[in-house]
Amino acid sequence: MNDDRRTKTIALVIENLFTDFGEEFVENVLAGVRQRKDLKLVVISGKFDGIKDKDPRFHFYQEMYNLSYQLEHLCRFDGIIICLGSMAHMNRERFEGRFTTKLGGVPRVFSVTEGETEYISVNYDNEKGIREAVDCLVNVHGFTHFCMLGGRPDNVDARLRREIYTDLLSESGIPFDENNYEATDMSVNCKDEARRLLDRNPDVQAIFCINDSVGAGLFEVMEERHLQPGRDILVFGFDNTKMAGRMIPTLASVGPDDTTLGKKSLETLLALMSGERVESVKIPTRLYGRESFNYEMYEYTTMEMLNVDPDFIDRMFDDCFYRYRYAHISRESVNLKRLFEEFISMILTALKQRYISDEDMKDANELIDIFFENGAMQYTDAGKLLRSIERLQGSVNVAQSMLTGSQSMHINRIFTHMRDAAILALSDVLIRNDEILIDSRQNMQDFLVEATDFFETGEDTVSRVVKHFDKLGIPNAALYLFDEEVEYKGEKDDLFPETIMLRCVTKAGELYVLPKERQRGLTREMFRRVELPPQSAGMAAFPIFYKTKYYGFLVAEMNKDISTSGEFLADQLARLLCVAEEK
Repeated sequence: MNDDRRTKTIALVIENLFTDFGEEFVENVLAGVRQRKDLKLVVISGKFDGIKDKDPRFHFYQEMYNLSYQLEHLCRFDGIIICLGSMAHMNRERFEGRFTTKLGGVPRVFSVTEGETEYISVNYDNEKGIREAVDCLVNVHGFTHFCMLGGRPDNVDARLRREIYTDLLSESGIPFDENNYEATDMSVNCKDEARRLLDRNPDVQAIFCINDSVGAGLFEVMEERHLQPGRDILVFGFDNTKMAGRMIPTLASVGPDDTTLGKKSLETLLALMSGERVESVKIPTRLYGRESFNYEMYEYTTMEMLNVDPDFIDRMFDDCFYRYRYAHISRESVNLKRLFEEFISMILTALKQRYISDEDMKDANELIDIFFENGAMQYTDAGKLLRSIERLQGSVNVAQSMLTGSQSMHINRIFTHMRDAAILALSDVLIRNDEILIDSRQNMQDFLVEATDFFETGEDTVSRVVKHFDKLGIPNAALYLFDEEVEYKGEKDDLFPETIMLRCVTKAGELYVLPKERQRGLTREMFRRVELPPQSAGMAAFPIFYKTKYYGFLVAEMNKDISTSGEFLADQLARLLCVAEEK
């Protein structure tokens, strides 16, 4: 039953949650959900299953995993965002069956892929960002030899980006044919394709990658051949994921300009759910330059700095910390934009007044420390920020001829402190990530030791899994199991039974095992149960299955950790349950 009928539960049906694009799309939807107390999000993730001739066993695993998509219509959500890149291969009958007949009148918004014309969709305006890149490469660099690592033929965006790219080159009189192109599966596993492309085009000057993951695969091949992105070949990708800023060297990428796909998809869905008149949306894109292709949208001019122009400072913040405007900032959080405005204004005012006191310098450094200690680095990438600091400092140094020697030294010390604080903050993040990884491995080891203690008398494996569920280390989660495992025999629809058992939950790390009389509930209400952790604005459902048998679902609070570990944890639970069945 629902704990609050005023609360709306919406679903995000997505392909490949574990990719950087998938993680960020979910993160941006969830940021909007957290701003409203009357919303809850359920993420139903599957896998791309279009390549069936490589490994039949792998294909069967994908097919079994994708049975979890049945939850999209079984659970009857209040609204659905559908983010499936491989929908173009569906014929009309299959499309209508899945997204019209089964979903009934549930409001839905399609994202990333173009749906049928009568459905509302939110997509990139692919052309603007790609045009920006091509214009720079052709008119500034004077390049004439271009290539592309493209995507799957069933992916609408992949086809459209290729068409735009080739048309723009054609407008500039630059030839582009099949020798300049290689299709990929849109993942980092594109090294063979990258090798073939480079073999055919040894003198290529610029390569457009269909997304950032393909860019990562290309970088590996270029490293094999002692080619450096940004020096030997200019490279840019698409989506502007956090991966692009973590790569070495960092990858230039086309991404959203003023909002994200996830945020706009949620806004559009909520408007549709409220009965408003809604139309499909195209999100403008821009090129984010990095080491693989240097490109800057803004110049930090001396005149703007000396005027201490608030619009200039605002634009500088959005340029450096471009992800901040997409994030959900709680009332309790430090306002990083205001902090940035304060210490940058102090620096620029000192330039204008030709003086900075020791007290102002101390205050500026303290504000910088607070700024980075409160997570500023998660809204940028290290290369982008350090390059922006260098650009700002370079422009400041032009104006410092008006300052005395000691005043000039003070200003430069502030910039040095800013750079050091950014590097220290980034190091702290890396250390925390390592600690989380170590903790998760230890948690799994502890759980397996307890759950597989076959010498313990009086308890079966299922009971031990439930009893030690909290040792998995998931603070807010639920374990749903069917009365009996469900065997998949090739039927596609209505595989899951009407009821399912909620065996246990963790709330803030505390384990609660439900008494038997409270466990059973309707499968269609599994995301509305009052026993679920109330503080979880978003949940993800991971199928628990082994070979042909489905056992239930691991439902966990949606965050970055669970997006990368959830499938693994559910797989381990399935293997334990299979062992229990065979004993």
